Amino acid sequence: MHTSVPKISICGVYCGRCPKYIKKQCSGCGPNPVCKIPQCAQKKKVKFCFDCKEFPCKLHYRRAKMYAKWLDFLKSDEVVG
Repeated sequence: MHTSVPKISICGVYCGRCPKYIKKQCSGCGPNPVCKIPQCAQKKKVKFCFDCKEFPCKLHYRRAKMYAKWLDFLKSDEVVG
């Protein structure tokens, strides 16, 4: 496992529990040929994806197909409770 783990990554996932990070398939928000999210955030000048006006975008839907309904909820104006 990496020695320096960000608490919350750019994509919003806790790196310490991320399967990609644990398998060393993610650089922990550094340049990474597998994940385009760090470069996208840098280009759009946001610290986290959820700060972007386009969140959630195709990068999230492509990587988290099982969470599509949750991403749709985040994108909506729907209120829970």
